[in-house]
Amino acid sequence: MKIQTFLNGQLVEESEVESYIPPNISGFNTQMLFSESYMKLISNVQNNDAKTRLELLSVRLELKPQITLGDLEIYKLIWDNLIASIPQGILVEADGGNFNQVAESNNMPFRFEEDFKLKILPVFE
Repeated sequence: MKIQTFLNGQLVEESEVESYIPPNISGFNTQMLFSESYMKLISNVQNNDAKTRLELLSVRLELKPQITLGDLEIYKLIWDNLIASIPQGILVEADGGNFNQVAESNNMPFRFEEDFKLKILPVFE
C-alpha cells in the first residue's frame, strides 16, 4: 500500500507500507471459548472475579474500533491474575501452545509465555 503525504496541495512524499491486518477479536474470543484448554482453565479458576472481568473485557474489546496499548495492559493484568489463581499442574505445555495458536491465527498483538502469562508483542508497544 502506498501512502502519499501532501503539503499545501503538493505531493511531498510517497512511501510504501506493509499491509496492516487488524486483530480478529471476535474470532479470538470465539475460539478461546470453545477451546478445551480454556475450558480447563475456567473450570479450575479460583478467582471468579478475574474470570468475569476477563470475559466482560473480551466482549468490550470486540465493540471497540481499535485496541489500544492501555486495553492490552488491562487485559494482561486480568489474564495474569486469572492464571495465578489456577493450581499448579492443571495447565500443561500443550495448553500454552493452544492459546498461542488461537492468538496467532487471529492476529492478536500478544502471545502466552511458558508460565501461561500474557506477553504483549513489541510491535504494539
